[in-house]
Amino acid sequence: MFYEIRTEHARPGRGAELARYLDETVIPLHQERGMRVVGSFTVAGDEDAVVWIRRFEDDADRERILDDVHQDPRCAPLAATVSALTSDPAATIRLVPTAGSALR
Repeated sequence: MFYEIRTEHARPGRGAELARYLDETVIPLHQERGMRVVGSFTVAGDEDAVVWIRRFEDDADRERILDDVHQDPRCAPLAATVSALTSDPAATIRLVPTAGSALR
């Protein structure tokens, strides 16, 4: 099992709009397709950054879910809207719980 921290960077002044769109539209589609989203967050001190944390059982689980999301006919219009709201590509960091972690 592993987690991903995905950071989206909104165009200046559009962070709240991006956060709302992710919460109301993008994340629900991902969850509908089987993704476990731990939560979404704004970043203190950076009003234009939005972070969401997602969990996968393994690489195959991640690949299957993301393929399902990307094949959904709703995905392309959602991606276009996210692209219009963001200024930089998203950054994704993978976190793997340690052997002694309660998150395993």
